[in-house]
Amino acid sequence: MIKNNFLFFKDRAGRANFIKNEFHKYIGESESILDVGCSGNDLKKIVGKKVFGIDISGTPDKNVDLEKESLSSFSDSSYDLIVCTEVLEHIDNLYAVLDDMSRVSKKYILISLPNCPDIWKVLRIILTGRTGKFYGLPGGKPTDRHKWFFSWKELDEFFLSYCQKNNLRIKEDFVHFNYTNSFSGILVKTFLRLFPIKSFAQSYWVLIEKK
Repeated sequence: MIKNNFLFFKDRAGRANFIKNEFHKYIGESESILDVGCSGNDLKKIVGKKVFGIDISGTPDKNVDLEKESLSSFSDSSYDLIVCTEVLEHIDNLYAVLDDMSRVSKKYILISLPNCPDIWKVLRIILTGRTGKFYGLPGGKPTDRHKWFFSWKELDEFFLSYCQKNNLRIKEDFVHFNYTNSFSGILVKTFLRLFPIKSFAQSYWVLIEKK
């Protein structure tokens, strides 16, 4: 059964710390880690030189445009662990990149994706009539968009099916309730620990293992 995680992080650096702490076992046993969509290479700053970061912008070790080349420049089974958090929803070729990560990984693939219709986003649309910066139709061409829209339940079902078809297994998965440690945030988390309504979660995380 899919678990719930309530640990808060604020930004990309915080997310890198979250990854290091929550998945320390797999990071520790991995000699090489490929961080797909690394942005400022925060995971490398925390974990060390065994992390190799790629992205189209920011400060990666290598500039890679996933929509143009996927992971074609990387050899089969060349990294023990691949990390890809909050990336796949931004690219058209989600399936191709996912297949490439399965090819390049030797042991594990860690993925996180947004629970797009979380309750707060739905309420915002109802109350304001606006879909937010990742969707909608701004006056100028945006540089950062979500090209997919899925719920935590759809993601859970998709990865179960994907793993069954590709000789993989789900090692861990959970939905993440990323609420602050402020008074109001603690109240929300207390309520959700008693009544874990997964529609309140902001993201879905899955750790995939190659058989």
